[in-house]
Amino acid sequence: MESLPVASRPPFLPERAPGPGTDLFRKLLLLTGVRLLVGTALLIATATLTLSPGGAENFPRRVEALLYVIIGSIYLGSLVSVWFLRSRKHLSFVAHGQIAGDIIAASGLVYLTGGAESIFTILYPLAIVNAAIGLGRRGALLGALMSGVAFCLLGLGMDQSWIALPMAFGDRAQLTTPRLLLTLGANLSAFLLTAMLAAHLAEALQGARTELAQRETELKGLEALHESILQSALSGILTIDGEGAVLHINRYGAELTGFRTRDLQGEPLANRFSALSAAMAEAPRGETLLVNSAGETRVVNYAASPLAGRPGHVIVLHDLTELRRMEEAVRRADRLAAVGKLAAGLAHEIRNPLASMCGSIALLGKAKAFSEKDRRLMQIVSREGERLEALVTDFLAFARPSQPQLAVVLLSQLIDETLTMFQEDPSAQDLRIVSEPGEALWVNADSSQLRQVLWNLLSNAADAMKQTGAVRVRVRSVSGHAIIEVEDTGPGIEQEDLNRVFDPFFTTKENGTGLGLAIVHRIVEAHGGEIAVVSAPGRGTTVRVVLPASPALASA
Repeated sequence: MESLPVASRPPFLPERAPGPGTDLFRKLLLLTGVRLLVGTALLIATATLTLSPGGAENFPRRVEALLYVIIGSIYLGSLVSVWFLRSRKHLSFVAHGQIAGDIIAASGLVYLTGGAESIFTILYPLAIVNAAIGLGRRGALLGALMSGVAFCLLGLGMDQSWIALPMAFGDRAQLTTPRLLLTLGANLSAFLLTAMLAAHLAEALQGARTELAQRETELKGLEALHESILQSALSGILTIDGEGAVLHINRYGAELTGFRTRDLQGEPLANRFSALSAAMAEAPRGETLLVNSAGETRVVNYAASPLAGRPGHVIVLHDLTELRRMEEAVRRADRLAAVGKLAAGLAHEIRNPLASMCGSIALLGKAKAFSEKDRRLMQIVSREGERLEALVTDFLAFARPSQPQLAVVLLSQLIDETLTMFQEDPSAQDLRIVSEPGEALWVNADSSQLRQVLWNLLSNAADAMKQTGAVRVRVRSVSGHAIIEVEDTGPGIEQEDLNRVFDPFFTTKENGTGLGLAIVHRIVEAHGGEIAVVSAPGRGTTVRVVLPASPALASA
């Protein structure tokens, strides 16, 4: 794959890989480490030979001292290189100094071991290779030139006695001129070939490194783009492996489930989201329930598809909770509208004859011709007529709710007054009522209708607890909205009943009409608010009423 030209580089890719300065630093650091290893190996070999029995005969003191000087110079040069490399400055100076140091050390060993025919002439090509690694073609040529000059001067100088010979080789035979020239020519040719080959390989290696660095940079850019797309998607994206263990979840999925990747990674999907796992086993796409980390049940649409190139699946999640809630609100509004029309017509048809019946019973009750038994029966009829009249009144209140007369109301004061009145009610004598008014909150509301809402909720809580237990009323502000919560310690509500609590004529009471919460729902909606019930069997019930803030609350 060819590298992208600069002009056509996509904007999401980062800049090119580290420049030549960083690359040269790494090379010099590597060569310094190699040089220290070579110096250490030479030190061990020298110490072994000189300290062994008979070592003093094989290595005179002058030769031994020169060997240790060469080894010391290797260490000293390495330390100087490290000192410069720490600041990452003057790297070119360090590279040239290392080339010179390698050639000087090689020349010293060649001088001590026989001159032009020394076995350590192999160190010159190694110095050239090191120079090529550090400075490329230019370094290889410089290394070959310096090695050739040093070797020729050393060979000629020792052969012509321009340079004093070490004592160990003072008695060797002098090379003939043809042999000396042949030796020098062969080594110079080797130096030149080594430089050419090393330069070619160094450039090829540098090109490969540059290409690799470029590919790594482009890959990181693509990975960053992929991660950005994944995290920016407005859908939950969850990936699992072939065994069903979670691999990754994106940001929206973490917000939906309440779990991040590190919380889920490696854990089977069925452990955290059993309903989702079971639904996927039946169909690759559909709708199911998902319980998040806070214990909230969300309605989600899911679509699972196999991962490309590896076992596993990617699962896309969409939160439908609010959509289903709005759909349910629309259905409830339709039902309420239909029932309201029926209730209005029925109430008018019943009220007139009911009034006549109640009036007639009241007149008959004043007559003296009836026995005591007959009077008790008429009292029963009169009482049931009054109950029926109250039911008709509720029908009319539900069918034709009066428009709220909005005014700025101090919520804490209204709640305190309502609780004070409710505590005097016979049904609340054995209740423990706790009020948490919180901060002073103001709402736009019809005070009489809001009292009716609160009274109805308190009455329902008292009935649910059989008039014994605790009721807690909390008031708080969230995002410019006033929230009233009425919490009881009753038996709770079954899930199938919880979805119908605001339906008209639905009740679990023996003598209930099923209109109380339906009227409360109408009143809250007329105020532009929302009402919700949170309950579970054995955990009590909490009714939450959310009302819009008044300007006073907004300014506060």
